[in-house]
Amino acid sequence: MLYLDAVWLLNLLMDGMILSLTQGLTRAGSSRWRMAAGALAASLIVPVTIYMPDSWLVGSAGKIIFSMGIVLTAFTFTSLRAFFVQWVTFYFVTFAIGGSMMGVHFFLASEVDVLKGAVVTFSGGYGDPVSWLFVAAGCPSAYVFTKWRFNQIQIHQLKYEDVYEVEMTWNGQTAVCKGLVDSGNQLIDPVSRKMVFLADPSVWKQLLAEGELEKLTEEEVLASLHELPETIQSAVRLVPYQAAGISGRLLVTLMIDQITVKTSEGPLVIKQPLVGVQHQPLTRDGLYQMLIHPHVMVKGKSA
Repeated sequence: MLYLDAVWLLNLLMDGMILSLTQGLTRAGSSRWRMAAGALAASLIVPVTIYMPDSWLVGSAGKIIFSMGIVLTAFTFTSLRAFFVQWVTFYFVTFAIGGSMMGVHFFLASEVDVLKGAVVTFSGGYGDPVSWLFVAAGCPSAYVFTKWRFNQIQIHQLKYEDVYEVEMTWNGQTAVCKGLVDSGNQLIDPVSRKMVFLADPSVWKQLLAEGELEKLTEEEVLASLHELPETIQSAVRLVPYQAAGISGRLLVTLMIDQITVKTSEGPLVIKQPLVGVQHQPLTRDGLYQMLIHPHVMVKGKSA
């Protein structure tokens, strides 16, 4: 026997968890009332599925329109792009939690069934206590596991909001690149107390003549700095650094004229910063070519 009130309550709680995860992943604007209204709207598919199984809402097109209405109800509309991301994420989270539940279901052979997208139990009374216990414990467990995995992914993935357009000016030339705010970069020149940035070959090739970049290594600079042009000799600074347990190394940096970081609040201009010479690309996909010192963004002003 199927009890609508129990199934409805179960789906209401699940929809609330799904919308909560969706908001966390997309950082969508919302409120408690909107989230509650979105979860309630999503749970309305239960009575529709049970009492109107032939309704157009139960079909694929109906579910698409219905899910769009859920997202519009739960989150503040800011743009079509943001809405599309929220809508796709809503489905992704639904499949992630549903997949976790179904996987455990088949592994344990529990008496849980899915009726056209709604989790239900069919049995005498309110169903087998074991199956209901599985659903009651499985939903929060799937939610916690899914959220944990998403958090782990976010820790390792690039935060696109931390990537800025950067202009680096030196010796009458300008190099344009993408810079990532690297919270792990705390390198400061102990002599001048200047913050140290890091740029890869694609940036330096816009400013240096052919063959000059290859000579800007620790060994080459210590052995034959006098062979480099005067403009480079006067700009070179060797900064001690430690990386991956290796100490006693010197990073070749150049004191350039200016770095401009373009932010939504306006440009941040750093006069005569030190920029480390990197001889390998910082990323394989070339998404960014410079590491920005985090203190620049914390100060929020020209340095």
